[in-house]
This record gives sequence, C-alpha cells and structure tokens, in this order.
Amino acid sequence: MRLLRRGLPAALLSLTLAAPAMAQSQDPSFRVNNRTGNTINEIYVSSANDNSWGQDRLGANVLAPGQSFTIRLPQAQCLNDIRIVFANGQAHERRRVDTCQITDYNMQ
Repeated sequence: MRLLRRGLPAALLSLTLAAPAMAQSQDPSFRVNNRTGNTINEIYVSSANDNSWGQDRLGANVLAPGQSFTIRLPQAQCLNDIRIVFANGQAHERRRVDTCQITDYNMQ
C-alpha cells in the first residue's frame, strides 16, 4: 500500500544526523540507527521530488532498539524525504535530507 505524504500526522522526535569527515560525493546510501527505546516498524525513503512514500523498506522486518538498517538508493539521488513509523504508531518525518552528505541517520 502506498502512503500519500500530505495530511499524515508526524510526531516530533529528537534526531541527529552524523556527517562523515569527508562528503560522500554522489552516494546517497545511509544507515538508520535506532537509538530509541522503541521498535521501528516501517521506514520509507523517497526522492524529494516524488509524491508518494513508496514501499516500506523494512518489509516484514522491524528495527529493534540498538539495531541499524542500511538504506540503498540510486546513485546521485541525494535529496530525499524520510518517514519512520514506530511500533506505537508515532511517526517521524524529515523532508529534503541531503543523504549524499551523511552516512548515518540516528533516531534518538
């Protein structure tokens, strides 16, 4: 099922983006690190130019506290929107993230 971005509520959660010492150039892939005490049930990442979230990147899996999951994206798709949904239903959304400039996306 595809989720539409408009009109979806988002809970505000603390977030830090860890930048590498040197930029990654055109590699938009990054790692989601669950540093919260809550399980992540869904992760959506799509181009900032896309109007839908696409498929859940975790599929049938979940991301337990302390675990990480690597998001692989097409080369040079640097500007992306990210949506993370926790087991309790709360969602975190971040728009227009330059994922070519980060290696880790830390949920805290």
